[in-house]
This record gives sequence, structure tokens and C-alpha cells, in this order.
Amino acid sequence: MKKELNPVKKFGGAIEVPGDKSIAHRAVLLSLLSKDKIEIINFPDNQDCNSSLKSVEALGVIVERSENLVSLTPPENLTISDDGIIDCGNSGTTARLLAGIIAGSDISATISGDDSLSKRPMKRIIAPLTEMGAEIFADENNTLPMKINGKKLLPFEYRLPVASAQVKSSVMLAGLASSCSVRVIEDIITRDHTELMIEHLGEGLDVRVIKAEMVVDKDDPRKKKMIMPEDFKKEIKISSQTKINGGRVDIPGDISTAAFFLAGAAISKHTVTVAHLGLNPTRTAFLTYLKTIGCKVEITDKETVSGELRGTVTVTGADLKVKKISGDTTVGLIDEIPIVAVIAAFTNGTTVIRDASELKVKESDRLEAVAENLRLAGIKCGLLEDGLAIEGGTEFSGADFKSYGDHRIAMAFSIAAMFAVGPSTIDDASVVDISCPEFYELLDKVRN
Repeated sequence: MKKELNPVKKFGGAIEVPGDKSIAHRAVLLSLLSKDKIEIINFPDNQDCNSSLKSVEALGVIVERSENLVSLTPPENLTISDDGIIDCGNSGTTARLLAGIIAGSDISATISGDDSLSKRPMKRIIAPLTEMGAEIFADENNTLPMKINGKKLLPFEYRLPVASAQVKSSVMLAGLASSCSVRVIEDIITRDHTELMIEHLGEGLDVRVIKAEMVVDKDDPRKKKMIMPEDFKKEIKISSQTKINGGRVDIPGDISTAAFFLAGAAISKHTVTVAHLGLNPTRTAFLTYLKTIGCKVEITDKETVSGELRGTVTVTGADLKVKKISGDTTVGLIDEIPIVAVIAAFTNGTTVIRDASELKVKESDRLEAVAENLRLAGIKCGLLEDGLAIEGGTEFSGADFKSYGDHRIAMAFSIAAMFAVGPSTIDDASVVDISCPEFYELLDKVRN
């Protein structure tokens, strides 16, 4: 679906965005391991999360939906259809987390996906799950389809070689499914929705999280030297006794979706407010980034619901400053890099983004997709081995932007089109349905 987009005179307003996709996936998939019903409020009705719903249905979960509520009743025992195939669509989160659950269960199944998902790397979960004793069969490229013969797994300790919440979650869920203890160590802290939800739905059970912080070196006579007391930043332990009881999950708004509209505020120097927005500290790097480049960021009405922090976020744009992005900052911004690149195009100076190789294996090669679209708009953009160098501050021309079948690319350049000189098009706007079918309705609310 090709969509025409014209620049706006004014940008701003108040909106609410659909529920957080990452949290929704985990709430749905944990129904496979729950002793009782799980109810989800503010479930986001997008293609990715619906792939998770279809996957648990295929394994025997009874799914009931009303206006704003999804009810998931687990079966006594997991079952699978005669062909044994579970189609995860375009959802990498569904495929990787589900792989862990099946690996530690007593069933066998084949996980498949669409053409895009079938090109994405699965070795990152195959390797640790195999070390736990799982039987997994994939082709020489370690991509989908992937057959898993579930079995009793071994207690496992794992240090994440890459910063990936999906890999961490796959290993943790494998341990839960097989009732074996798991210890996961992170050198770079990733999203913690899985451990928070396990604690929320399995109240009082043995889930231990240790975050290592800098302390004063007791051997330093001046008491000024700071050291790390551990050789890691975070440790998560789940005992063999940990179980999921069930309960209710109220999902906050998705900050990765809100980022596109908040970016519009930054570029336009106007104000956008998003209520009931998820503020999990592992997800707020984008708000920190906006502050760093000169925007005013206000947070009110903070509260913790279903184990997750939420609040109302108001961003007002300003004259933007260049900020290099690398290391832990890139990890925190990984989903927002496409819209960060768009902001950089409207910022005087050169923005360098490094340590973003992960973006090459998303729904598209996002580094290449961003670079090509920026060049179409007349912006100089260098494609680096692991990132981008964007020379901003020059005229951003309207163009026929390409989505590359990627929802975040389509969204990012739809926002860019609001501030272009001249009209633009997106070649396939329908790809936003993967994460936010309401995207263009929300865009209409803030464009004037």
C-alpha cells in the first residue's frame, strides 16, 4: 500500500500508544507454563503479537478476546497438531522465546516463519539451548524452519556473548519449562521484561536478580577509587522450583512506538505528550538521548503496575545538538536507531552511530535501509562497518521512500516526511501493521 505524505506546518498534541509489544509477547508465551489463567489488559493488536497468540493456541492454550482484554487458559498438557508446525510469522521474539519453551517441554515441534523471519539468525539461541541438552535441528545457516525435540534439560549457567534480551529469555524459559535451575550473566544489561514478569506472575518464588554497581575500593587509603565488586553487570538466577501461577498483566504503552512521535516533537521544536507510557529503565535510553541533544523531557504520574513502571511523558523540541552513539547507548537505543538517524538528519553537524551491527539482521538490514532513504532525501550518509555517519542540517527533500518490508523503517521515514521540503511517499505503508496498525491514525492526531 503506497502512501502519500505531505509536510506539516505544526506538529504536536497528546496521544496514547498501544501496549508494549515486548511485554505482550512474554505474557502470552508464559501461558504455556502457567498453572492458571493469565489475563492481559491493553494487548496490542498487531501482527507480531498475534503471532504469539496463534502459537500458544497451536499448543493447546484457549484464547478468548474482548475489547481490551485477552484471556489465556493453559492446557493440562501441551499438544501439537499432526504436522507439528508452528508458524511465527514475522516475529523473531515469538520464535526465539518459543524455542526455549519447546526445548524444555515434552513435545516436539517445528518452528517456521515468513520469508523475512526465515533469514534471521537462530544460532544465538540454538547454541545455548543445545548446551542445556536440547535436541534442535536446523539447516547449515541455522535459520528457520527449526525442529525441536523437547526433553528434560540440564541446570545451566550462561554468560551472554551478545547483548540480547531474546537470547536471555529463551534460556530462562527453557529452564522454567524443564524445571531446572538457570543462571544468566550479563556484561551489558538488556531488557528485563522476562524476569519482571516471572516475578509478577509467580509471586514469592525463587527468582534472584543481582545488579553490580561501582563501589569504593576498600584498599584505597584515599577512599576515592571506584571498582566493580563483581565481574558482571547483572546476574539472574531461577531455581528449579520456580513456577508460573498466572494472574493479570496490565500492559503500558510501547515506548518504542512512542519514540517516533516524540522524535517529531524534537525536530519540530513543538510538544508531544504520551500518557500511560512504559518507563522500564532498560527501555528509556531514547528519553535520555532526547535530553542529551537539547530537548526538554518531563515525566509525571509515575506508578508501577504489573511489575512495570509507567507514566506520562512530555517532550518539547529545541535547537538540537550532535551526540555520538556507541557501546551501551547503542544497545539501549537498538530499536530506535532508525528514528535517531532521522533526528540526526535535522541536526547541524555529523552524527556517528557505532556498535549497531545487530541492525543488519532485523526485518531488513536497517543500516543500509536508513542510509539509502537518507540519500534519497539529499542527506549525506556514510555506511560504516557497524553503523552510520550522518551529516545533518542541510535541506531534507521529500522523496519516494522505501520501507524494505520493515515497520520501523516505514515509521521513521513517515515522520521524516512531515518535515521534508515537498511531498513524499512510502512504498508500502501496510508494514506498520507488524507493530502498530494505528500508526497513521496517531500521526493524524499530531500533524497540523
